[in-house]
Amino acid sequence: VVAVPFLREAEWEELRVAANGRRGLTLVRSVPDLYSELCHARASVSQCGYNTAMEIIQAQAPALVVPFAGGGEDEQLKRARRLETLGALRVLEQKEMTPKRMAEEIRHLIDFQPRTIHLNFDGARRSTHILRDLLEQRHATQDSYCGEELVRCLA
Repeated sequence: VVAVPFLREAEWEELRVAANGRRGLTLVRSVPDLYSELCHARASVSQCGYNTAMEIIQAQAPALVVPFAGGGEDEQLKRARRLETLGALRVLEQKEMTPKRMAEEIRHLIDFQPRTIHLNFDGARRSTHILRDLLEQRHATQDSYCGEELVRCLA
């Protein structure tokens, strides 16, 4: 079990006490490379932040997400529902979560086979190309405009 690095110390201590002595259970505060962990995971249970969601999809890990929904936030729930529709993961809403329901969902997760979905994960390179093209268009427009101004000035 990987907790989160920002977990309050009191909650971390409660988890450590609960996990103590349980065979086959290892509890760690954080990992340097979640994607690598997900590639070898039998199942993943997490919220549905953007980075975690993308890593789940890339690793094709069987995943159950419980999207953060506090304070009227719905970004994670929208992302989770869309990915669930694509067959990439399973969703349990916070308002539906009980210990019994969580246990049931985890049992079902073991047999869940996520669908491969094709997303473009090369956003940085694509963004660079888009910006370059926009700059080239702007320079071409400015050069043309400057040329027309020069012709008018010389006339």
